[in-house]
Amino acid sequence: MSIIYFDHAATSYPKPQEVIEAVGQAVNLGNPGRGGHFLSKEASRVVTDARYEFASFFGCESAESVIFTKSATEAVNLVLKGYHWQKGDHIIASGFEHNAVYRTLHYLEKTIGISVTYLQDSEALHKENIISNITESTRLLICTHGSNVDGTLLPADIWGDISREYELKLLVDAAQSAGIHPIHMTNQNIDYLAVPGHKGLLGPQGIGILLLNNKDTLLSPLIYGGTGTFSEEPEQPAEIPHRLESGTLNVSGIAGLHAGVKEVLHRGLKNIQNHEEEMLYDFLQKIESMPEVSITQPASFPARLPVVSLRVKGLDVHEIAVILDEHYNIAVRAGLHCAPLAHSRAGTNNIGTLRISFGYNNTKDEVNTLIRALREIIDGLLG
Repeated sequence: MSIIYFDHAATSYPKPQEVIEAVGQAVNLGNPGRGGHFLSKEASRVVTDARYEFASFFGCESAESVIFTKSATEAVNLVLKGYHWQKGDHIIASGFEHNAVYRTLHYLEKTIGISVTYLQDSEALHKENIISNITESTRLLICTHGSNVDGTLLPADIWGDISREYELKLLVDAAQSAGIHPIHMTNQNIDYLAVPGHKGLLGPQGIGILLLNNKDTLLSPLIYGGTGTFSEEPEQPAEIPHRLESGTLNVSGIAGLHAGVKEVLHRGLKNIQNHEEEMLYDFLQKIESMPEVSITQPASFPARLPVVSLRVKGLDVHEIAVILDEHYNIAVRAGLHCAPLAHSRAGTNNIGTLRISFGYNNTKDEVNTLIRALREIIDGLLG
């Protein structure tokens, strides 16, 4: 029996064949920027072509401002740890933050003495509520574009308008939205965009991107070392992308991600969004017939991501996930999903939720199979 996969919020599956082939072909290339021979130059071409593709896809002003990382988490850290903070600086965060952001902010609070305001309830959806939290010390806004717990989709346009109006910087965490919802950094006034490669963009694990639309802030690197440029200098070069990309790049990951983005473009961003929403609403309609199930409702409506978190009265969500996996070959996720703020907001931070997240290749037959499996599990365990 083949696996039925409903864990796309963690990583997309299956990867397109074009992605697998691109990864394999790039493994035997040289080290980009570290030689004048054919294999090194071919690796550099693969990396450069990808930079231009991603800059265009996300509306970034410059291909040189596309920084390759191992993950969206590293991209977030590049911004938050690389920014030149002073004690007393203030940040406003949306309140839906993944631990990639939340723990990094906590570290900055402890070590530097910055302060962070996490917006509550639906404050992050409304311009006047965001503005009311701005102080003279506010330096940065952080918008989690989409919640990996309840599917709340935040209005990045509004956050961008505020950052422009109040001359603040804006970091958008697009871990759940990239490749599903359109993002244009220039039009939306996004200074920093953190993107994973392995989720909505359909690429392999271990590759991410930080895109910069900010020319007046020189971030400090997380890692110092060889960049293939200015090798005679002891100082890290100021030029991007080299400043933030010490060491050998993940060329095969970059090639695979480039192939993934091309597949997204081929399928059409709007078509992907419509298909995943169709699966989402089909599931939500059918789950209504189960009174034992409670859904964690998103703060945004009708706009939302194809993610559902639920609980079943009297049952442990981890037990349900194990049964779905071992007896039905259905992959979901149970727990806190590395997002304690979102669970605290929903009142589910004690035991977490069972999360079902839909992808570009799920079908209504698979949704029906999941519904039947949940019905059988609930009947069997609750009698």
